Amino acid sequence: MLRRQKTILALLSEARQPLARTVLVKHAFLLSQETDVGSDPVFYDFVPYKFGPFSFALYRELEALQRDGYIAFENDRILLSPDMLRPSLDKVAELSGAVLSSVRSIAKQYGRLRQNALLKDVYRRYPRYASKSERKDLQASPCPKPKVAPPAVYTAGYQQKSADGFFDDLLKTGIRVIVDVRSNPVSRKYGFARSSMAGIAQKLDLAYVHLPSLGIPSQARAGLGSKTSYKRLLDAYERNTLPKRTPDIGRLAQQMQHTPCVLVCMERDVECCHRSRLATAVSRVNGLPVRHL
Repeated sequence: MLRRQKTILALLSEARQPLARTVLVKHAFLLSQETDVGSDPVFYDFVPYKFGPFSFALYRELEALQRDGYIAFENDRILLSPDMLRPSLDKVAELSGAVLSSVRSIAKQYGRLRQNALLKDVYRRYPRYASKSERKDLQASPCPKPKVAPPAVYTAGYQQKSADGFFDDLLKTGIRVIVDVRSNPVSRKYGFARSSMAGIAQKLDLAYVHLPSLGIPSQARAGLGSKTSYKRLLDAYERNTLPKRTPDIGRLAQQMQHTPCVLVCMERDVECCHRSRLATAVSRVNGLPVRHL
Protein backbone atom coordinates (compact mmCIF):
# COMPACT_ATOMS: atom_id res chain seq x y z
CA MET A 1 0.00 0.00 0.00
CA LEU A 2 1.26 3.48 -0.87
CA ARG A 3 2.27 5.83 1.93
CA ARG A 4 -0.32 8.37 0.86
CA GLN A 5 -3.05 5.71 1.07
CA LYS A 6 -1.95 4.83 4.60
CA THR A 7 -2.20 8.54 5.40
CA ILE A 8 -5.82 8.56 4.24
CA LEU A 9 -6.51 5.64 6.57
CA ALA A 10 -4.86 7.66 9.34
CA LEU A 11 -7.16 10.63 8.66
CA LEU A 12 -10.19 8.37 8.88
CA SER A 13 -8.89 6.74 12.06
CA GLU A 14 -8.16 10.05 13.76
CA ALA A 15 -11.59 11.44 12.82
CA ARG A 16 -13.24 8.74 14.98
CA GLN A 17 -16.40 9.05 12.89
CA PRO A 18 -17.42 8.64 9.24
CA LEU A 19 -16.39 11.58 7.07
CA ALA A 20 -18.15 12.99 4.03
CA ARG A 21 -16.02 12.56 0.93
CA THR A 22 -15.78 16.32 0.52
CA VAL A 23 -14.59 16.73 4.11
CA LEU A 24 -11.99 13.97 3.76
CA VAL A 25 -10.60 15.56 0.60
CA LYS A 26 -10.37 18.95 2.32
CA HIS A 27 -8.57 17.41 5.29
CA ALA A 28 -6.08 15.82 2.88
CA PHE A 29 -5.66 19.17 1.13
CA LEU A 30 -5.01 20.98 4.40
CA LEU A 31 -2.53 18.27 5.33
CA SER A 32 -0.67 19.01 2.09
CA GLN A 33 -0.74 22.79 2.61
CA GLU A 34 -0.18 23.19 6.34
CA THR A 35 2.08 20.33 7.42
CA ASP A 36 5.33 18.72 6.34
CA VAL A 37 3.32 16.01 4.57
CA GLY A 38 3.05 18.47 1.69
CA SER A 39 6.78 18.15 1.06
CA ASP A 40 6.36 14.43 0.33
CA PRO A 41 6.71 14.21 -3.47
CA VAL A 42 4.31 11.25 -3.68
CA PHE A 43 1.48 12.82 -1.67
CA TYR A 44 -1.61 14.05 -3.47
CA ASP A 45 -1.74 17.21 -5.54
CA PHE A 46 -4.95 19.20 -5.93
CA VAL A 47 -6.85 21.20 -8.53
CA PRO A 48 -9.74 23.70 -8.31
CA TYR A 49 -13.00 21.80 -8.88
CA LYS A 50 -16.70 21.69 -8.00
CA PHE A 51 -16.28 22.01 -4.23
CA GLY A 52 -12.85 23.60 -4.03
CA PRO A 53 -9.52 21.75 -3.89
CA PHE A 54 -9.90 18.25 -5.33
CA SER A 55 -7.69 15.30 -6.23
CA PHE A 56 -8.71 12.94 -9.02
CA ALA A 57 -6.00 10.53 -7.87
CA LEU A 58 -7.34 10.52 -4.31
CA TYR A 59 -10.86 9.73 -5.48
CA ARG A 60 -9.52 6.93 -7.64
CA GLU A 61 -7.54 5.46 -4.76
CA LEU A 62 -10.54 5.63 -2.44
CA GLU A 63 -12.20 3.20 -4.83
CA ALA A 64 -9.15 0.92 -4.59
CA LEU A 65 -9.19 1.06 -0.79
CA GLN A 66 -12.87 0.17 -0.84
CA ARG A 67 -12.27 -2.69 -3.27
CA ASP A 68 -9.54 -4.07 -1.01
CA GLY A 69 -11.84 -3.88 2.00
CA TYR A 70 -10.03 -1.20 4.02
CA ILE A 71 -12.78 1.40 3.83
CA ALA A 72 -16.55 1.34 3.46
CA PHE A 73 -19.06 3.87 2.17
CA GLU A 74 -22.26 4.81 3.99
CA ASN A 75 -24.11 6.98 1.50
CA ASP A 76 -21.64 9.85 0.96
CA ARG A 77 -19.63 9.11 4.11
CA ILE A 78 -16.45 7.07 4.43
CA LEU A 79 -15.21 5.06 7.37
CA LEU A 80 -12.67 2.38 8.14
CA SER A 81 -14.29 -0.95 7.37
CA PRO A 82 -15.19 -2.70 10.68
CA ASP A 83 -14.21 -6.04 9.14
CA MET A 84 -10.71 -4.75 8.34
CA LEU A 85 -10.17 -2.44 11.28
CA ARG A 86 -7.11 -4.23 12.69
CA PRO A 87 -5.30 -4.50 9.32
CA SER A 88 -6.12 -0.83 8.63
CA LEU A 89 -4.68 0.29 11.95
CA ASP A 90 -1.60 -1.86 11.30
CA LYS A 91 -1.10 0.04 8.05
CA VAL A 92 -1.49 3.36 9.89
CA ALA A 93 1.10 2.27 12.44
CA GLU A 94 3.65 1.90 9.63
CA LEU A 95 3.63 5.68 9.09
CA SER A 96 6.34 7.82 10.65
CA GLY A 97 5.73 9.68 13.87
CA ALA A 98 6.00 12.97 11.98
CA VAL A 99 3.20 12.03 9.58
CA LEU A 100 0.97 10.79 12.39
CA SER A 101 1.58 14.00 14.32
CA SER A 102 0.59 16.03 11.25
CA VAL A 103 -2.59 14.00 10.83
CA ARG A 104 -3.52 14.57 14.47
CA SER A 105 -2.94 18.32 14.14
CA ILE A 106 -5.31 18.55 11.15
CA ALA A 107 -7.95 16.44 12.91
CA LYS A 108 -7.69 18.56 16.05
CA GLN A 109 -7.86 21.89 14.21
CA TYR A 110 -10.55 21.09 11.63
CA GLY A 111 -12.28 17.92 12.79
CA ARG A 112 -15.12 19.70 14.56
CA LEU A 113 -16.03 21.97 11.65
CA ARG A 114 -19.18 21.10 9.75
CA GLN A 115 -18.80 20.78 6.00
CA ASN A 116 -20.04 24.27 5.09
CA ALA A 117 -17.86 25.91 7.72
CA LEU A 118 -14.85 23.90 6.55
CA LEU A 119 -15.45 24.85 2.92
CA LYS A 120 -15.89 28.51 3.78
CA ASP A 121 -12.63 28.53 5.74
CA VAL A 122 -10.71 26.79 2.94
CA TYR A 123 -12.20 29.09 0.29
CA ARG A 124 -11.25 32.17 2.32
CA ARG A 125 -7.64 31.14 2.84
CA TYR A 126 -7.06 29.38 -0.50
CA PRO A 127 -9.27 31.40 -2.88
CA ARG A 128 -7.70 30.13 -6.12
CA TYR A 129 -8.99 26.64 -5.36
CA ALA A 130 -12.52 28.05 -4.97
CA SER A 131 -12.58 29.54 -8.46
CA LYS A 132 -14.55 26.62 -9.96
CA SER A 133 -16.70 25.84 -6.93
CA GLU A 134 -20.45 25.35 -7.26
CA ARG A 135 -20.88 26.77 -3.76
CA LYS A 136 -20.80 30.42 -4.73
CA ASP A 137 -22.50 31.27 -1.44
CA LEU A 138 -19.39 30.18 0.47
CA GLN A 139 -16.82 31.95 -1.69
CA ALA A 140 -14.92 34.96 -0.50
CA SER A 141 -15.91 38.12 -2.33
CA PRO A 142 -14.60 38.83 -4.84
CA CYS A 143 -13.43 35.36 -5.88
CA PRO A 144 -10.38 35.49 -8.17
CA LYS A 145 -11.14 34.85 -11.81
CA PRO A 146 -9.22 32.09 -13.63
CA LYS A 147 -6.02 33.38 -15.19
CA VAL A 148 -5.67 33.57 -18.97
CA ALA A 149 -2.14 33.02 -20.26
CA PRO A 150 -0.67 35.70 -22.54
CA PRO A 151 -0.13 34.70 -26.18
CA ALA A 152 2.83 32.32 -26.61
CA VAL A 153 3.70 28.88 -27.91
CA TYR A 154 3.53 26.86 -24.68
CA THR A 155 4.86 23.34 -24.19
CA ALA A 156 4.76 20.96 -21.22
CA GLY A 157 5.99 17.48 -20.32
CA TYR A 158 4.22 15.40 -17.70
CA GLN A 159 7.11 13.12 -16.72
CA GLN A 160 7.63 13.02 -12.92
CA LYS A 161 4.32 14.79 -12.32
CA SER A 162 1.01 13.54 -11.00
CA ALA A 163 -2.09 14.10 -13.11
CA ASP A 164 -3.49 16.56 -10.55
CA GLY A 165 -0.18 18.42 -10.30
CA PHE A 166 0.16 18.59 -14.07
CA PHE A 167 -3.34 19.93 -14.63
CA ASP A 168 -3.02 22.39 -11.76
CA ASP A 169 0.14 23.80 -13.34
CA LEU A 170 -1.77 24.35 -16.59
CA LEU A 171 -4.65 26.04 -14.77
CA LYS A 172 -2.27 28.30 -12.83
CA THR A 173 -0.62 29.32 -16.08
CA GLY A 174 -3.96 30.06 -17.73
CA ILE A 175 -3.91 27.41 -20.46
CA ARG A 176 -7.23 26.72 -22.20
CA VAL A 177 -6.40 23.99 -24.75
CA ILE A 178 -4.26 20.87 -24.39
CA VAL A 179 -2.71 19.81 -27.70
CA ASP A 180 -1.50 16.23 -27.28
CA VAL A 181 1.29 15.72 -29.81
CA ARG A 182 2.14 12.13 -28.91
CA SER A 183 1.93 9.72 -31.80
CA ASN A 184 0.71 6.97 -29.48
CA PRO A 185 -1.01 8.54 -26.42
CA VAL A 186 -0.82 5.64 -24.00
CA SER A 187 0.56 5.71 -20.47
CA ARG A 188 0.66 3.40 -17.48
CA LYS A 189 0.58 6.45 -15.26
CA TYR A 190 -2.89 7.52 -14.16
CA GLY A 191 -4.32 10.51 -15.99
CA PHE A 192 -2.03 10.55 -19.01
CA ALA A 193 -3.53 8.05 -21.43
CA ARG A 194 -5.61 9.75 -24.09
CA SER A 195 -9.05 8.89 -22.68
CA SER A 196 -8.24 9.80 -19.07
CA MET A 197 -6.41 13.00 -20.03
CA ALA A 198 -9.32 14.09 -22.21
CA GLY A 199 -11.78 13.21 -19.44
CA ILE A 200 -9.99 15.19 -16.73
CA ALA A 201 -9.52 18.11 -19.11
CA GLN A 202 -13.25 18.23 -19.84
CA LYS A 203 -14.10 18.23 -16.12
CA LEU A 204 -11.75 21.19 -15.63
CA ASP A 205 -13.21 23.13 -18.57
CA LEU A 206 -10.13 22.61 -20.72
CA ALA A 207 -10.28 21.53 -24.34
CA TYR A 208 -8.29 18.50 -25.45
CA VAL A 209 -7.02 17.90 -28.99
CA HIS A 210 -4.92 14.98 -30.17
CA LEU A 211 -2.69 15.56 -33.22
CA PRO A 212 -0.83 12.27 -33.77
CA SER A 213 0.47 13.47 -37.14
CA LEU A 214 2.79 15.83 -35.25
CA GLY A 215 4.28 13.05 -33.12
CA ILE A 216 7.10 10.58 -33.59
CA PRO A 217 6.09 6.90 -34.00
CA SER A 218 7.07 4.61 -31.12
CA GLN A 219 9.25 2.40 -33.31
CA ALA A 220 11.43 5.39 -34.23
CA ARG A 221 12.11 5.99 -30.54
CA ALA A 222 13.52 2.54 -29.85
CA GLY A 223 17.06 2.49 -28.43
CA LEU A 224 17.16 6.10 -27.30
CA GLY A 225 19.46 6.82 -24.38
CA SER A 226 22.14 9.44 -24.85
CA LYS A 227 21.63 13.10 -25.69
CA THR A 228 23.32 12.35 -29.00
CA SER A 229 20.71 9.74 -29.92
CA TYR A 230 17.88 12.11 -29.03
CA LYS A 231 19.43 14.90 -31.09
CA ARG A 232 19.77 12.58 -34.06
CA LEU A 233 16.10 11.63 -33.80
CA LEU A 234 14.88 15.21 -33.39
CA ASP A 235 17.06 16.45 -36.26
CA ALA A 236 15.45 13.82 -38.49
CA TYR A 237 11.97 14.83 -37.24
CA GLU A 238 12.66 18.48 -38.02
CA ARG A 239 14.16 17.66 -41.41
CA ASN A 240 11.76 14.98 -42.65
CA THR A 241 8.45 15.21 -40.77
CA LEU A 242 7.74 18.86 -40.06
CA PRO A 243 7.96 20.01 -43.71
CA LYS A 244 5.16 17.52 -44.50
CA ARG A 245 2.96 18.91 -41.74
CA THR A 246 2.81 22.53 -42.87
CA PRO A 247 -1.04 22.71 -42.90
CA ASP A 248 -1.30 21.31 -39.36
CA ILE A 249 1.40 23.66 -38.13
CA GLY A 250 -0.34 26.60 -39.78
CA ARG A 251 -3.69 25.85 -38.15
CA LEU A 252 -2.02 25.34 -34.80
CA ALA A 253 -0.10 28.61 -35.12
CA GLN A 254 -3.29 30.48 -35.90
CA GLN A 255 -5.18 28.98 -32.96
CA MET A 256 -2.36 29.89 -30.58
CA GLN A 257 -2.67 33.53 -31.54
CA HIS A 258 -6.20 33.61 -30.12
CA THR A 259 -6.33 30.88 -27.44
CA PRO A 260 -3.73 29.80 -24.86
CA CYS A 261 -2.71 26.30 -26.02
CA VAL A 262 0.02 23.97 -24.78
CA LEU A 263 1.88 21.28 -26.72
CA VAL A 264 1.96 18.23 -24.45
CA CYS A 265 4.24 15.21 -24.53
CA MET A 266 5.84 12.97 -21.91
CA GLU A 267 9.51 13.96 -21.56
CA ARG A 268 10.42 16.36 -18.77
CA ASP A 269 13.59 17.49 -20.55
CA VAL A 270 12.41 19.55 -23.50
CA GLU A 271 15.75 19.02 -25.26
CA CYS A 272 14.88 15.33 -25.49
CA CYS A 273 11.36 15.93 -26.81
CA HIS A 274 10.09 16.71 -30.29
CA ARG A 275 7.76 19.37 -28.88
CA SER A 276 10.78 21.70 -28.74
CA ARG A 277 11.27 21.49 -32.51
CA LEU A 278 7.54 21.66 -33.15
CA ALA A 279 7.20 24.75 -30.96
CA THR A 280 9.98 26.46 -32.89
CA ALA A 281 8.23 25.67 -36.18
CA VAL A 282 4.93 27.07 -34.88
CA SER A 283 6.69 30.18 -33.56
CA ARG A 284 8.21 30.85 -36.99
CA VAL A 285 4.67 31.02 -38.41
CA ASN A 286 2.90 33.14 -35.80
CA GLY A 287 5.83 35.09 -34.34
CA LEU A 288 4.94 34.23 -30.75
CA PRO A 289 7.63 33.44 -28.16
CA VAL A 290 8.15 29.84 -27.06
CA ARG A 291 7.50 29.13 -23.37
CA HIS A 292 8.40 25.73 -21.91
CA LEU A 293 6.37 25.13 -18.75
